[in-house]
Amino acid sequence: MIETDPPMNNIYIGIMSGTSVDAIDLVAITIKGNHFNIVGATSIEFPNHLRTKILKITRDSKAREPEEITELDYNLGVEYSNAVNQLLKIYRIKKSEVEAIGLHGQTIGHFPNAKIPRSIQIGDADLVSSRTGLKCIANFRGADIAAGGQGAPLSPIFHSWLFRMPNKNRSVINIGGISNISILDDQPLRGHDLGPGNVLLDSWIQAHAIANYDKDGRWARQGQTDEYLLNSFLNDDFLNMGPPKSTGSDYFNLDWIKTKLKKSQRNIAPQNVQSTLTELSARIISDYLNSLSSINEAAVCGGGSKNEYLIERIKKLYQGKLFKTEEWGMDSQWVESSGFAYLAYLRLKEQALDLSSITGSRKKVRLGEIHSP
Repeated sequence: MIETDPPMNNIYIGIMSGTSVDAIDLVAITIKGNHFNIVGATSIEFPNHLRTKILKITRDSKAREPEEITELDYNLGVEYSNAVNQLLKIYRIKKSEVEAIGLHGQTIGHFPNAKIPRSIQIGDADLVSSRTGLKCIANFRGADIAAGGQGAPLSPIFHSWLFRMPNKNRSVINIGGISNISILDDQPLRGHDLGPGNVLLDSWIQAHAIANYDKDGRWARQGQTDEYLLNSFLNDDFLNMGPPKSTGSDYFNLDWIKTKLKKSQRNIAPQNVQSTLTELSARIISDYLNSLSSINEAAVCGGGSKNEYLIERIKKLYQGKLFKTEEWGMDSQWVESSGFAYLAYLRLKEQALDLSSITGSRKKVRLGEIHSP
């Protein structure tokens, strides 16, 4: 249940900066039982030099030198701290009213199926706690991976708590750099990563020095889908894998696009590639939704929900009703960051979660490590 009148205590702050590396999203929320309220929310763009370094490390494994990662870990900690303090100032929130920060951190590598499974997020949580004077909960993925899980996605936990309704079979799709789905029906909660959302669209338009992202899908709309290339994109090991599964920009990136283009041995105009990549994201989402016989309505959130052309294509291909989470009572921009505020709440409540039907973990886990100032 979402409320609008803000109680002035029991506040949790959620911080999210995703694979698109466009901005830091922060929300301050209150949680009391089943009641949820947004006290404040803001989005702060990354400084260009920091964004460039993050993109370099997350898109190119050869760039992951220890010294560079350590420096970036510190600089992100500073940036997150400043962002929290700015949020507190804007909304006149007293630190005494804040229970904890839920910090996802910036993912620089996600390898759940490696010989030594791991998922690496940076953004020094001890530094954030020290500079804000607040308890900071981070490393939400580690305990799940240690229990044999994928460590992702974690958003279905919050989606289920916020959007599940009796006698309604729903689904929520977060379209970030990677798209993930939450299935909210009369069966146990399920969810997994679907594949690329914005990450390939962003990578391709950036490679052509046009913009940081394809606003409203305008560049893709100028092109035409190349069916041969689309089929090549769809012929991918991850996309054809069953759940549980998760992925990141270390897999879906500019090199992935170039490899597929090289194999096609065809000269395709850049805007046609962008159009085809948009169709890929739309097909991945709509095909899976159409395969869920129990689901008849879905809502999208995340940065990709603002790509008008992408949403048009999903609506055209999906056989059910498609909404934005705004129509379900929650601004799509703040869903994911609110989710990590909620995970911080669960961690302080010492709540163990069964994620076996989402990540594949073998036992209940408490997500997140607590860092105190």
